[in-house]
Amino acid sequence: MIHIVIVDDEADTHLLYKLKFKKLFANIGDLNLVSFLNAPDCLRYLERKDIPPVDLILSDINMPDMDGFELLQKVHNINANIPFYMVSAYESPEFRLKADNLGATRFLSKPVDFHMLGDMLRKDLALQPS
Repeated sequence: MIHIVIVDDEADTHLLYKLKFKKLFANIGDLNLVSFLNAPDCLRYLERKDIPPVDLILSDINMPDMDGFELLQKVHNINANIPFYMVSAYESPEFRLKADNLGATRFLSKPVDFHMLGDMLRKDLALQPS
């Protein structure tokens, strides 16, 4: 089972990911997709001892309370080995550089190209079609 965590303050985005990932993982295997509307809730979830290992976090950058950059830093304090994809509606070299410097695995621009995202997931998580 692949365990992916989505963090985005727009509820509609969660539904889109759920639909697209369901289709993508239909040929790959079981998916446990957990989503949060804010970074603090995600951190509380990651600190729990009763959850399966997280295979990937996909987070928006601009969110209230805590942005995706701060979340990335805090996640790396919990487990630096979790692949972390940053997603932003703002295509800027500064955001890309900051994400890279903080250790993000990937930087994606909105709207997300789900075909490309699927290719990235297959590569980064070493997924093979079932």
